[in-house]
Amino acid sequence: MRITRVILGLLVYVLASGTLYAKRPVTEVERLQRAVQRQPGDMDKHCELVQAQLAAGDTAEAEKSLDYALKMRETPCLYMQRAMIGVAKGEYFTAARYGAQAVKAGLRPSEDSMFFRIDSLSGGGVMLCLQRMTGEEKQNSNVWRGLGQMAQMKGDTIAALTYFEKAVHAGDTTCREVLKQLRPSEIAPTETDSVIARIPFLNQTGELELKGKINGLAIRITVDTTATQSTISGVETLFMLKNEYVSRDDIIDNIYVIVKRLEIGEGMVLRNIRLRYIENQDNPLILCLRDLERLGGIQINTEKRVLIVTESKITNSK
Repeated sequence: MRITRVILGLLVYVLASGTLYAKRPVTEVERLQRAVQRQPGDMDKHCELVQAQLAAGDTAEAEKSLDYALKMRETPCLYMQRAMIGVAKGEYFTAARYGAQAVKAGLRPSEDSMFFRIDSLSGGGVMLCLQRMTGEEKQNSNVWRGLGQMAQMKGDTIAALTYFEKAVHAGDTTCREVLKQLRPSEIAPTETDSVIARIPFLNQTGELELKGKINGLAIRITVDTTATQSTISGVETLFMLKNEYVSRDDIIDNIYVIVKRLEIGEGMVLRNIRLRYIENQDNPLILCLRDLERLGGIQINTEKRVLIVTESKITNSK
């Protein structure tokens, strides 16, 4: 009798548990997990699953789902969701890196407000990541277009023109219309401007590059209109030290290099320029617009590929 009662008790428990389980509603996460199992190649379902997991507060599972999906296919949706997880965890530069990968995979930044929020939270991290990508893949039109849209958002028309032109050159014909809209606002010399110099761009990498000299040493100068600090590479600095173009006295706190004479183009000279030392920088010398404007009024004609220096109240130090 006792054995019979035990068996009956177990049977009732199993039946009751099964009934309760059968009545429990399937969650949205479970539904999407089953859908992904049935169709593992459906990236839209992967995106929905990750969104549902994030909404449920399960960040760890969302990360696992994203890593699994990204192994099969790299899509803008998946990368942006990975960036959102970075934001949620307070890892803003990681978020910026994934946001840049989303652009590389085809995202149009202007269509995703989260993209600009990530850039803002990371202190311009998305733009920095995109700029690094241009060194890895110079013909990726998505990256150039993304940089153009970022520059346009920040009100830097000159940089936007440069980036959009590179996007067109890399095959993105949709940027032609944007260029037509931006070019009328490009600054050009007027009859009242007194032109001091016209410095042609070097036609090597497609960047805004000028020839120059540091204390007599020939150097390639890259003008970055978005940079806030002029920088010099570690390789260039060591070469100048070894060959006495600069001295140890010109190195400040092992961070800055003071250049007594920087010649730009033919005869345009800046004196006592402070350059930040960047050990792994690819470009020999990156000159920010603020330092360049010490020459005078700066006007950049991207169509004719020439930098124009005009008279200005800001005068070069002697």
